Amino acid sequence: MKRLPFLPIAWTLAFFAAAVFALDNLAGALFPNWWVMQNAWQLVLPGFTFGSWGAFFLGQVESFIAGFGTAVLFVPIYNFFASRQEREADPAMTPATEHRM
Repeated sequence: MKRLPFLPIAWTLAFFAAAVFALDNLAGALFPNWWVMQNAWQLVLPGFTFGSWGAFFLGQVESFIAGFGTAVLFVPIYNFFASRQEREADPAMTPATEHRM
C-alpha cells in the first residue's frame, strides 16, 4: 500500500478549506438568507463574525490553518494503518529452498 505524502495533502486541504470559506462568505453576501453557514463559521472559528473585512481575513487564516491541521492529524494516522495492513497482508518473503527430483 502506498504511503501518503504529507506536504501535498496538507497544502491541498489548507487551500480547499480557505476556498470553501471564501465561497461560503460570498454566498452569504449575495443571499442574505444564507444564515445557517454564517452561524456555523462563528461557532467553529474563534473571533469570526460575518460582515467585516477584518473578520473575513481572520476566518481565511483560521480555515487555512484548520485545513493544514487536518493533514497533520490525518496523514500520519493513515500511513500508520496502511503500513500495518501491509505488514499483516504480505509477510516478508523468505527464499525458497531448491527442490531436486
